Parts: sequence; C-alpha cells; structure tokens
Amino acid sequence: MAEQYYCVKCRTKQELKDAQQVTMKNGKPALKGQCSVCGTTVNAIMSTKKPQA
Repeated sequence: MAEQYYCVKCRTKQELKDAQQVTMKNGKPALKGQCSVCGTTVNAIMSTKKPQA
C-alpha cells in the first residue's frame, strides 16, 4: 500500500499520483503531487532530520 497524504478538498488521506520531491524557498524538502481522487494539488512537508555524529 502506498503512502497517503491529507487532501484538503477531500478532507481525507489519499494516495498521490505524479509525486515529486521539491525544495521550498526556505530550503526544506517537500513532496508535491496530485490527489488520486479529485486531482487537487497536494503539498506535504517532509522531515529535515539530520544524522547525528
């Protein structure tokens, strides 16, 4: 089962299609794609955890 992300329009978690990793203006990674049900653009902010030395 693929990961699911919250769609604001559907108000539920849905799978993304055409998902791609992007970097926001502040340098944090995000995932951008289309909701598989309604087609709305979904942006999910990803973790920036760095490995500790």
